[in-house]
Amino acid sequence: MRHIATALLATTALFVGLAQSASAADRAVPYRAPPPPPAPVFSWTGFYVGGHGGCAHDRKNYTPGAFRNDDPGDPAAFIIDTANGGGCYGGVQVGYNYQVASWVWGIEADASWGSIKSKTNLLETEPGAIETLAIFDQKLTSFGTVRGRLGYTWNLGMAPTLLYATGGWAWARNELTTTALDGVVNALTNTQNHSGWTVGTGLEVALGGNWSFKGEYLYMDLDNKTYTTALITDDGALPGTRAANVDLKIHTVRIGLNYRFGGYGAY
Repeated sequence: MRHIATALLATTALFVGLAQSASAADRAVPYRAPPPPPAPVFSWTGFYVGGHGGCAHDRKNYTPGAFRNDDPGDPAAFIIDTANGGGCYGGVQVGYNYQVASWVWGIEADASWGSIKSKTNLLETEPGAIETLAIFDQKLTSFGTVRGRLGYTWNLGMAPTLLYATGGWAWARNELTTTALDGVVNALTNTQNHSGWTVGTGLEVALGGNWSFKGEYLYMDLDNKTYTTALITDDGALPGTRAANVDLKIHTVRIGLNYRFGGYGAY
């Protein structure tokens, strides 16, 4: 009997333990959602494309080819003013940025089209008189650059901001129309491609998403080119000249909008 009682007590204890375990299992464990992923850190890294528009001021130095004075004994001088002109333009750009800590380096290529015009005269000055021998009309129709960029980024309020310096190679397509007025009146248009260097600076601000807005200044110093001109003479004296040397210096200001690829735009 004693063994039977002991066995009954052990069996009872086992069933009580099993019942308590089942009861604990039946009680629902509250669900805890995993923590949200960290917010993405803004970066300028990535390819981008965009458009821009602005205005330019150009300065052209002309040197006419040598030609014969109608009266070599006359104390006449031949002068041509430096031409200053201006106009507006629009264009496109493409580039790539790479950010390391707060520094951003990259490369950008752009092309612009517009009509930047200037005008000047070739004059003969002699005692008591000034005579216009020819008119020079110039139109800069397109230009562009390929530049490196190096900048520093920080948050202006909540907006990531990039201040950068830039420089590289520049080109421009220029059209020169000369009209000779003295002797045989005639006109001729000649177009040349100039190349040289450029430097500048800019400020770019992220707008949210993958968009950014920028303002930029560039200075371009382009090489000297020889243009074929109309036949310019002094009162028809031959030989005249059919050439003028022109070098270009251009100041531009622009604003632009860029779209960056690569998923780095959130902030």
